[in-house]
Amino acid sequence: MSIFFPIITSTIIAVGSVYAAYILFFLSGLSRLKLGTNNRTFSVAVIVAARNEERHIEQCLRSLLNQDYPRDKYSIVVIDDESTDGTSEIIMRLAGEHSNIRLLHTNGEVTAASPKINALEIGVRNTSSELILTTDADCTVGPRWISSLVKCFDDSIGVVSGLTIFGNPENISPLLFGFQYLDFFSQTACGAGAIGMNSVNNCNGSNMAFRRAAFDEAGGYAPISRINSGSDSLLAQRIVATTSWRMNFAYKPESHVTTLPLRSWTHVLHQRMRWAGSTPNYKWTGLVFLVASFFFYLLLFFFLPISLTHPSEMLEPLLIFLIKILLDYWITAKFMKMTNITGIKKFFLISELIHIPFILASVIGSFVSKFEWKQRRMRRTVSPAL
Repeated sequence: MSIFFPIITSTIIAVGSVYAAYILFFLSGLSRLKLGTNNRTFSVAVIVAARNEERHIEQCLRSLLNQDYPRDKYSIVVIDDESTDGTSEIIMRLAGEHSNIRLLHTNGEVTAASPKINALEIGVRNTSSELILTTDADCTVGPRWISSLVKCFDDSIGVVSGLTIFGNPENISPLLFGFQYLDFFSQTACGAGAIGMNSVNNCNGSNMAFRRAAFDEAGGYAPISRINSGSDSLLAQRIVATTSWRMNFAYKPESHVTTLPLRSWTHVLHQRMRWAGSTPNYKWTGLVFLVASFFFYLLLFFFLPISLTHPSEMLEPLLIFLIKILLDYWITAKFMKMTNITGIKKFFLISELIHIPFILASVIGSFVSKFEWKQRRMRRTVSPAL
C-alpha cells in the first residue's frame, strides 16, 4: 500500500490538472463572449422534430407563433417522426389556423442512423430560409427568442447556440429536478466557455441556429449520418472546423428555451447515455477534456473512499476533491450571473456528490448497454453506411 497510494495520488493530480486547466479555459471563454449586433432581418425556418408529443406540441407551437419577429419572415416546419398518438392531428389543426406552420412526415424515409437527424434533414431540405433554428417539441420559447438568436448572426457567425432551462417540475422530487438542471446547466456553461475561446465542445439542438450557407459548406448532415446521437454538437463542430464560419452563444434571458425535467432517474440515465454515446466522434480538443474528466472521476470514485480509511493518506485526495468542487462552483456561479438564472444554487453540493457516479454510469452504460429514446431502443455503435 505504501507504493499504491503515491502512484494513484500522482495519477489523480495529473488528470485533475487537465480537468482544472480546461475549466479555467472555459471560464476565460465565458468572459470573452460578446453580444450579437446584427440588425438584418433574415428569413428564418424553425424546425421541430416531434414523435409522440401530443401533451406538449401545441404549447410549443403557440410559443413559436407568439414572436416579435415579422410573421412574413419566418416559418415553422414540424416533422412528425412516425407518432402513434395525436401529435399529427394537433399540428394539422394549428397549421389550418396559421399559414406559417407546415407539417411534414418522415414516412419511413431513412437518410441517417439517428431518427432525429433523419427528421431534421427532411425539414432542412424542404425549406429555403437563410437561417435554420431548431428546438424540441417539448420546449417553449419566449416572444423574443427568434429575434434574439438572429441578432447573434454577425457577418462571421455561422452557428449559434443558447441555454435551455427547466420549467416548473410536477410530481418529481426536488433532488431529481435540481440535479438535472445543474448537470445540464454546467455542461452548457462549459460549452459556452469553449465557444468564447473560438472552440466548440458541446451544444444542444433544443436551442440552436445555423446559416444555411454554413450548413451546406460543411456538407450538411451527411458526414454525421452514420452516428445515432449527438447531431447538434457534431454539426456545430464540423461547421467551425471545416469552414471559415465562427460560432456564438446567446446568453441573454430572452434567448432561453424552457423544457420539462424528466420524471425518473432511469430516464435521465438513458438520456445521458445517449449524449455520452456521441462523444467518441468529437474533435480531439473536446475528447482530451472528456477522457481526462472520466478518469479523474473514476479515480476519485474508487480512491477517495479508500483513502478515508487511511488517515495518513487522505489529505491530498480530499484537497483535490475540494479544488474540483470550488472550480465547478466558480464556473457555475459565473454562468448563472451571465444568464440571470437564480434558485438552483441550493442543489449544488448534493449534485456534486451525485454527479461523479452518475457520469461514470452514463459513460460506461453508453458503451455496454442500449439506451431508450422516444420509445426506441438504440445502441451507441455507429451504424453501417446507409
